[in-house]
Amino acid sequence: MLHYNVLVEGGLVNGVMGVITQIFWPNYRRDQMYDNDIPDLQIEFDRIGIHRLTPIAVKFPAVKNKGTIERRMLLIVLCWAYTVHKMQGCTVDKAVINLGSNLFADGQAYVALSRLRSLDGLRIEDLDCLKLTGTTPCNEDALEEMERMCKYPPAPRP
Repeated sequence: MLHYNVLVEGGLVNGVMGVITQIFWPNYRRDQMYDNDIPDLQIEFDRIGIHRLTPIAVKFPAVKNKGTIERRMLLIVLCWAYTVHKMQGCTVDKAVINLGSNLFADGQAYVALSRLRSLDGLRIEDLDCLKLTGTTPCNEDALEEMERMCKYPPAPRP
């Protein structure tokens, strides 16, 4: 996952997710690696294709504003799993979803399940039916809002 806006016009923005497909090391010898020998990465992003990321220099103010510090780094965060919150707005082919006792908000299971294109790629772990249904099968506020919205016909399309 990118942790910085690299190229906004091209979709390389903070939060975009992908898979590292190749690492390009600065030298292929068995020589000493130096601090500035940071590899380039080839990443296949979910929606924008394959891109090669090179380390960039980021400047920070030094302690007590006595100059600046420059750090060369790849502004990515390695992820093996995503939270339901992070997946809002994304669509995936496969997912392993934990529907156990860790569910803590109304609609959380729905958001997780609705990210999938089909049920073929779904794997549910730790299913706790009481957490899914609880004492009230639905959120009362959501039901009232749906009833209110049904009173108004949809606007005609242009």
